[in-house]
Amino acid sequence: MSVATIKSVRTVLVHLPLARPLNGPFGRLEARHNLVVIVETSHGARGIGEVWSNFPPWGCGERKDIVEQLLAGILVGQPLDDPRRLYREMHRRARLLSLQWGAPGPAHQAIAGTDIAVWDAYAREAGKPLRQVLAGAGQRPPDRLPVYASGIGPDDTVERIDAARSAGHSRFKIRIPFSVEINRRMLRQAREAARDAPLMADGNQALTPEAVEALALDMEGARLGWLEEPFPVDEVQAYRNFAARSLIPLAWGENARGLEGLQVCIDSPARVIQPDITKTLGFSEGLEVGRRVVAAGKRLCFHMYGGPLGVYASAELAAAIPGSDWLETDANPNPLYDRLVTVPPAIRNGELILSNRPGLGVDLAPEFDQR
Repeated sequence: MSVATIKSVRTVLVHLPLARPLNGPFGRLEARHNLVVIVETSHGARGIGEVWSNFPPWGCGERKDIVEQLLAGILVGQPLDDPRRLYREMHRRARLLSLQWGAPGPAHQAIAGTDIAVWDAYAREAGKPLRQVLAGAGQRPPDRLPVYASGIGPDDTVERIDAARSAGHSRFKIRIPFSVEINRRMLRQAREAARDAPLMADGNQALTPEAVEALALDMEGARLGWLEEPFPVDEVQAYRNFAARSLIPLAWGENARGLEGLQVCIDSPARVIQPDITKTLGFSEGLEVGRRVVAAGKRLCFHMYGGPLGVYASAELAAAIPGSDWLETDANPNPLYDRLVTVPPAIRNGELILSNRPGLGVDLAPEFDQR
């Protein structure tokens, strides 16, 4: 059979209200947004991917326009012979525009999600699970992956941990971008609710070195597995100072961009590296970054706080990299998980179950699959 060509590239923008809004350091989240990229081939295969569009809500439209007005024109008519070649071409063609526009972040996010959809179509054309295609011939990637429940806040700390445990989770991460008093209470409550299970905390870039110092004994008492991005990610010296003085492992990488940005994290004192392949890298560079993290002796824990397509994509990539570690999943009620795809993520004994169907092994639910 001849090599398929890319026939169309389009998007589906999803907006699902939350019954209970989430409060975070950047604002109030009243709905879950998701930007899905759909790539269709001349042979009839359809690949789907997720563009990071969690926050702010108004950013979704911008990323949608990047895909439809720029990337679609680059990809349509191209042979689907080498997704990495297409990824490089998207970045090459978007580079000057994103510099002129001052928006390399949205461009990276749009390209990353589109790359995921391209690879999904490529694997479906080959009739193989994505992790098998990414790992290469002769490899046998696992069909399940260890995960942890994330996004647990101060209003329902114990309730969320209990609910996540009932849903199959055995590892938990809380958010602590709040006052010292609130964070201190959360750390105590979370450790009690988690019992002896692994417990981590995410500062969401919102803490100061003084606040972290004030919480030092509380974090040690909570036996944190890591503290994630406590400071703004461009305050590199604050990260170095923390890593030099603290017994708690440092985690970062979620907001780094591209190979160069992630290499800075790998070379840092951080012991846990957390790339987000819907924000940057996609599969085309995510595979390389993941292998570099493992080769450097660091823990590879992909970041993912969005929708189920991002979870499945990150899981397929992690499964393709020997030595990868825990994957993040949302512990909060998330209507995207329940409604967006045909098979919602299933957690059993702390592991996400992966499909053996081609590509991501999952499709959009009929209500969002407008052909």
